[in-house]
Amino acid sequence: MKNKLIILLLLFTAPLNFLFSEVISSDVFGYTIDFPEMFQIIDMTEDERSILFEHQLLPVQAAIKIWPQKSYTNSQECLKATLGKIASTQDVTGVKWRNQSCAVSRIQMNEAVLGEKMEGWAVCTPLPQTKDYFVMLSYAPENKAYDCEQFILSLLDSIMIDRGSRREAGLITTFAFPKKGNKSIELEIEGEKIKTFMDEDDAEANQFVVDREFAVFKLFIDQQCWKEAWQRFYRLIAKDGIGRLKRPAFDISTALSPACNDADPENPSAAMAQKLLTWIQGFNYERPSATPDKADFTNIPATFTGSGSDCDSRSMLLMLLLKNMNIDSCMFISVDYSHAMAGVCLEGKMGQSYTLDEKEYLFGETTAKNVTLGMIAADMQDRTKWIPVELYD
Repeated sequence: MKNKLIILLLLFTAPLNFLFSEVISSDVFGYTIDFPEMFQIIDMTEDERSILFEHQLLPVQAAIKIWPQKSYTNSQECLKATLGKIASTQDVTGVKWRNQSCAVSRIQMNEAVLGEKMEGWAVCTPLPQTKDYFVMLSYAPENKAYDCEQFILSLLDSIMIDRGSRREAGLITTFAFPKKGNKSIELEIEGEKIKTFMDEDDAEANQFVVDREFAVFKLFIDQQCWKEAWQRFYRLIAKDGIGRLKRPAFDISTALSPACNDADPENPSAAMAQKLLTWIQGFNYERPSATPDKADFTNIPATFTGSGSDCDSRSMLLMLLLKNMNIDSCMFISVDYSHAMAGVCLEGKMGQSYTLDEKEYLFGETTAKNVTLGMIAADMQDRTKWIPVELYD
């Protein structure tokens, strides 16, 4: 099999061999990818323009090829030309993402390339840092492609081409759910009536990410890397959700800031965090799913607009609203306590906290009413049983 993989790499135009299970970034080209756990680099050219990957658990491979800008006039042309070397002719669809004209295609790999038929997906996007074209393909044997499709889409959707794309819907989700139009939302927080809006498809799009990432996470439940896979599950949902809350967070901040400045002139961010925590504590509690085949997680737009929610969706909602307000926050999850909490870093404020990256994050209990920041149940205070979840830097 490795010989077949090397053939594919040579077709892209080959010497490294190491394992990783983390977010990786290219300083040369400025992209970042949040790989699912247990991928392995099979080969890579010295200039980092061609990289070949293989997964240790699934029959999934992936390849990156970076073409100089002068080679093509646009992403669709670049992707069509790339696929023409190695895949059967497929439709290439243009999509606008991160103000870039990108391309997406479902692909079938020629049997002559790898010795067996492969199916998967491919994307192409310009790289803002270097103006090159970034192409990534991921595929599996034809008879396993359907079972691996969610995994492949998760990988491609985790591509980030600049800092802004670390807090926006991915290319695949944007392709599947283009903006449809705004719908009005009315909120009341501590007596303050607030009008804002979200896209009509935001809830459905974020649910698409929730379902897909849960399917990926389940693959690693019995693996040693289950903890990292669990963190990635939440991280990818948060990455998709934070951009959908950008306008609501702005409107909430605008409406509540005067009262927060009056309540705590020295630290209005603390007042804002507490007001939002108290508001979220009043949400209707509901477990979205009690079956192991579905994620027990309410998507973020639905949580925001008042659908029934649980501790992890509420904790993420608070984290994302605060991050959109430039208030340092995270969330914590625990398999031992079957619970999740938010974390807020507020300089000068005391309380029960978790030390992360040399900063103290006050615990925020989102499911019990009248519990202020920095309070935690006595039977949940073992810090070793809490797992932090952060967004990308």
